[in-house]
Amino acid sequence: LAVAALLSLLWLATPALAAGGNADLGGYQLGSGWTVPDTDLTLGGYASGAVSKDGNQPWSLDARHLSLFLWWQNQSRLSFFSEADLENALQIRSERTSTDGAYLALERLYADWTQSDALHLRIGKFLTPIGRWNLVHAAPLVWTTSRPLITEYSFPGNTTGGMAYGTLSAIGNGLDYSLYGSVGKELRANPHEDVFTEAYGLHLSYPLQPSLQLGFSFANFEQRWEIGNHKNLVGLDLLWSRNGYELSAEADWRFSNGNSLSDQKGAFVQGVAPLGGRFFAVTRYEYFQPSGAGTGTSLWLGGVDYRWNRSLVIKTELNKTEHHLDEAPSGFRASIAVLF
Repeated sequence: LAVAALLSLLWLATPALAAGGNADLGGYQLGSGWTVPDTDLTLGGYASGAVSKDGNQPWSLDARHLSLFLWWQNQSRLSFFSEADLENALQIRSERTSTDGAYLALERLYADWTQSDALHLRIGKFLTPIGRWNLVHAAPLVWTTSRPLITEYSFPGNTTGGMAYGTLSAIGNGLDYSLYGSVGKELRANPHEDVFTEAYGLHLSYPLQPSLQLGFSFANFEQRWEIGNHKNLVGLDLLWSRNGYELSAEADWRFSNGNSLSDQKGAFVQGVAPLGGRFFAVTRYEYFQPSGAGTGTSLWLGGVDYRWNRSLVIKTELNKTEHHLDEAPSGFRASIAVLF
């Protein structure tokens, strides 16, 4: 089902791609969402599929995401956003084809109230504002098929609760902030993820210049698989971009009121450079030391992306892992992602 949907989206996108992504498909433009006539509702989303070859394992083909966005916004101060994501709908292996891993995830469901540019209030389920990657992790918007390890294993990707955020324009070039908290249960919690049972946090981002932004994160939280173990996370992030070149980095250290074996730390640095036309070179180095591990893992990644436009990207990458980690095997990955 997910593969058929992805192929259908690519078929519908062909006229727009042939015109550089600017063709009008009956009032719809690929990557911009579709506004329901005579309403303030907009539909959008993305789809992605990937092929991989990890170590000595056979090739595999996965329909990874079929995500649907629905948002409502008019001239009032109130707005609404939701995202439902059909994950791992189909896995094709040499020995079998399976839908066993399929799961319909509720990624986001929240309402926003806008008081001013300096103050927005959000309530519901939203992406945890730690670092940068987690907030823009949708497959068409990032450069690699795989996620950096610290963005996947250091903290839950979603928070159910409340948040105040905005831009404090009186502070220098404008300080962006997010202040959030959660004291209840996760909305439609994924049974395979160690979600928050309680969380409080802050993320700050400051533009030193138009092309360079620095960020800081702090969070204190408890997760359902370790009730009573309150963890603290301190993180830094950086983004520099100019003329098609990009450098991004994140680092975090997680410690708790348990012994030092529960501490965790990691970092990544990623660079992007244009190769000409629509091709880009991507390279990343990661270091990750999970809790309970005596030795950290180093991972090197190199790849080439073909970006037709902001709505369609084809990615290829090779990665090499030192001190093998099950979550990050050495191997090859390629994917296609479309934003609709």
